[in-house]
Amino acid sequence: MDKKTGMKPDNFEQIDRARKILNLGETATLKEIKEAYRELVKRYHPDRYKGRKKKEFEERMKEINKAYKLIMEYCENYRYSFTKKEVEDFYSKYMRGFQEDWMWGPGKENKEIKKNDYRGI
Repeated sequence: MDKKTGMKPDNFEQIDRARKILNLGETATLKEIKEAYRELVKRYHPDRYKGRKKKEFEERMKEINKAYKLIMEYCENYRYSFTKKEVEDFYSKYMRGFQEDWMWGPGKENKEIKKNDYRGI
């Protein structure tokens, strides 16, 4: 159990709830997680408000901070695979995206670029 969040990061329901609090999809990069958190902090930081709203947003910020800490702990403890198979699988999927892309996909390499056709440059 995490001392800061009081939660176990191995509980799917908690991770899923935290993801939703941060407005994240089912997949996100570390960069997207941090950007989502920063955006919510800008929007809900209690120092931007007075009176009743301030108290409301203090509670909202506690919820956002707790969700962010839980997601970050989950990411920090994620076990990455560096096996040959996993790395090759990742890059084959990555390269497939280029092969199927409208601009770089099959057949594009054989087309000539006309002098006045600047789209390929």
